[in-house]
Amino acid sequence: MQAYVNILLEDIAAGHRPADYYKKSRKNSPEENLEESLQESEQFVSQEGRAGVERYCGLKRESFPPGDQLSEGQLTQINEAFVTMMKSWNLEVAFPDDLPQPRRYELLMDILVRPVMIFKHGFYCFDFCTGSPEGCELGEYCSCLKSEYYHP
Repeated sequence: MQAYVNILLEDIAAGHRPADYYKKSRKNSPEENLEESLQESEQFVSQEGRAGVERYCGLKRESFPPGDQLSEGQLTQINEAFVTMMKSWNLEVAFPDDLPQPRRYELLMDILVRPVMIFKHGFYCFDFCTGSPEGCELGEYCSCLKSEYYHP
């Protein structure tokens, strides 16, 4: 399986945002950058049609094996490479420190098909928390469970 994981790691590395992704024929003025930034904010708020991360990085969910077929070390390798690749697209991931690698892998694989907006003048962070432990994707690892304000 490690041979396949090595291929996946190469594919993830190839999925980084190209250096010229936002390159234009001329440099924007500060006013034009501000205008673009405001337009991005409007697009984000309006929830305009968005594609999954797959569209940008070229990775397909079906290329990744089920997590239970991977060792802890392989999961860590893939997860770390995937998070680094996402950063190149101005996408951040915030996991609780104690979240196990298999659960991280599942959440990252879901991001591939989840609609997302790629920002030029900002970033988006997946934190997977709804602000309440009920229905939270993090389950028993939800930081809200540790909050002084949570009283079940």
